[in-house]
Amino acid sequence: MKKAWIVAVNTFKESLRKRTLYILLVFAFIVIGASKFFSFLTAEEELKMIKDVSFSTIEFFGALIAIFGAIGALSGEIEKRTIYTLLTKPVTRGNLFIGKFLGMCLILLLNFVLISLFFIGLLIFKKSPPDIETFKTLLLIYVELVLISTITLTVTTFATDAFNIILSFFLYIVGHLISYGKQLTERVENTILKGIGQIIYTVVPNYENFAIRDKVVIGVSVSWNYVFKTLIYGVLYIAIVILIGLYFFQKREV
Repeated sequence: MKKAWIVAVNTFKESLRKRTLYILLVFAFIVIGASKFFSFLTAEEELKMIKDVSFSTIEFFGALIAIFGAIGALSGEIEKRTIYTLLTKPVTRGNLFIGKFLGMCLILLLNFVLISLFFIGLLIFKKSPPDIETFKTLLLIYVELVLISTITLTVTTFATDAFNIILSFFLYIVGHLISYGKQLTERVENTILKGIGQIIYTVVPNYENFAIRDKVVIGVSVSWNYVFKTLIYGVLYIAIVILIGLYFFQKREV
């Protein structure tokens, strides 16, 4: 685990050198900051707008960082041939993959904290300090981002970058619409189609589980029971995807 942690720290440092990271951060700050210009709304409506825009911005720009960061973390090593140097040292493929995963968790956490602090600062400026529901929403968003990053990192072990980008964004969109798709398939009378729909619903990550912002924005409380169940779902999914990634990375010729 020590070797994996060393890889994680190096991955984190390498990510900090990439200008794309700072560009996305700046855009996120601009979008969140721009939400305070809805002053023509009532105070309550303006606050809802700030929360809605901020939660969506944290998730969307976090997803961009998760996808492009995860792709570059592993494929970059392969393209630059530095992976040969890493694997000739007493570092196993498992250490390397887990290290890249942990490194992405760190860089996502840094970006997530910075953007969240900016958002919280804006709430305090508007004399509406964040409540526990806000932190529940942020927690689930972070787990979602880690899941997105893990899936992208795993796909990197057996597919091209172009395919990975397309698949990652496809899953991101479908993952937020899959609950609606399930409702439609439940109305279908054909047993085969229902079965296919159930398989898709089970396999495709349901990102909508993590999206409680719509309820929180309008003041609806989300139970801790739901939050814990969603966290368990996210952690289990991440663990399964990591195992799949380890398997394919062990088999891959580099």
